[in-house]
Amino acid sequence: MKTIKFLSALALTLGLVACENYDLPNPPGQTNPEPDGYFQNSGLVLTPADQDINLVAANEANIFPTVATIDELIDFPGNEYSLEIDMQVGADAAFSKYTTIATIIENEHDVTVNPDIFNGAIQAMMTREPGIYQVPVRFAAYAVLGTTRMRLGGVDATYGDETLTVQTLNAEKVIENAYYVVPCSASGTPNLAAAMKMNNTAGEGVSAYDNPEFALKFDVAEGSDYYFMIAPQSAITANSTEGLFGCLGSDDNLSGKLGTSYGAGLIPINGAVFLTINMEQDSYTLSYAFEMLYPLSGSVKIENTMCLYTDNYINYTGVTAINRQWTLYTQPDKTGVIFYENPDVEPEVSDDSLNQSGSMTTAAGSKLSAPYKGNILYYCDVNLVQQTYSISGITSISVIGDPDWDLETAPQLTPSKDLRTWTGTDIQIGTEFKLNCNGAWDIDFGGEAVENTMGNKVYNVYYKGSNLPCEAGKYDVTVDFSAKPYTVTLVKK
Repeated sequence: MKTIKFLSALALTLGLVACENYDLPNPPGQTNPEPDGYFQNSGLVLTPADQDINLVAANEANIFPTVATIDELIDFPGNEYSLEIDMQVGADAAFSKYTTIATIIENEHDVTVNPDIFNGAIQAMMTREPGIYQVPVRFAAYAVLGTTRMRLGGVDATYGDETLTVQTLNAEKVIENAYYVVPCSASGTPNLAAAMKMNNTAGEGVSAYDNPEFALKFDVAEGSDYYFMIAPQSAITANSTEGLFGCLGSDDNLSGKLGTSYGAGLIPINGAVFLTINMEQDSYTLSYAFEMLYPLSGSVKIENTMCLYTDNYINYTGVTAINRQWTLYTQPDKTGVIFYENPDVEPEVSDDSLNQSGSMTTAAGSKLSAPYKGNILYYCDVNLVQQTYSISGITSISVIGDPDWDLETAPQLTPSKDLRTWTGTDIQIGTEFKLNCNGAWDIDFGGEAVENTMGNKVYNVYYKGSNLPCEAGKYDVTVDFSAKPYTVTLVKK
């Protein structure tokens, strides 16, 4: 057995620091308190494990695997202190993001970890999919006396930076990387030949363990009863109805649980529908899948309505003019689904009467309300899955940019009567700018340049977009919210 050498605390340089003075990149989820200070010098020599670590075998054997060994420990502050070592598990070799877990020192030399905790750290930093991975690790050491915890080597000192080969634990439940909507007969017989592949909501190539949510937009014929089940890829490949997930619906059948013991689910809505499943939670949600929504208010003709748009059939956003009361339509001819205020949920209104959030229902009733007394522009966010909405009033729009980005002096634009366009003349603009609303940063618009002709510039802009690049000068400015993409046009003076 190797001998660990100890040296008196008198040989060390002691630094006391307050916790708030630490400025670590991407602060990790600590398993222990922040240190009360540090010992500047340290003779700790720590070597990471040189063999593969199998967390499955460790769990089965009920042991903590060794992840490093302590070869030497000199300049340690005497026997009155005890040594503690944390392991940092990185998302990459640069530790751009990491989490921290505690270790257990056994036999005075072996640094060991709980396999379940180590597995959880890998899942948090890298992936939840079981497999063999190259895991970046490093270690931080502490001298501990009672409630005092002093870091060895300095505030940011780490030891044994290395990559460990780790077999992670098997998943508690298997989640496949592809799932299908399978139409069924009224009696519940699935039709595998008509199965439709769903999309991982995080995009192609993402592990289902890291994002177990899948979605699909499809059409349900008017007046028909549409029954369905969910098939994993393995069932489709085997052309087998074994292992299909049925549905246990809620009272309205717009959501429910998935399970192999359930029968086929019924889709209670017609037209374009959006089905979302979460295979980790064994749940599903149904909603309408409209390309846009039409908020109507006052005497505005529907062809002049500033619509709400979506890229996921869940959230619909955009700017629109509202005069106290409004109704949300899914079709421009006012047919189809119509949303009203939910009488069972009281809307929440901000103190300045500009912002409001509430709940909607398809049951005919009172119109949706707006908090501001008058016709103004609102930025709207509607969630069709949860059938909720939020609206934020826009009473002014200014052009703000370098060199000072001064909210108080930023020149304001003038709205048209229908609030679809906002204009300004002879506005001095620097090398970049944005559209600011209400003299604050709660609502702003930016984006990217799409055209530059003879000094005249056109930009596509959207909520919370990037700063807009510009050639410094004086311009006439036109903002157009008539349709997506929203645009800003600069005409050089």
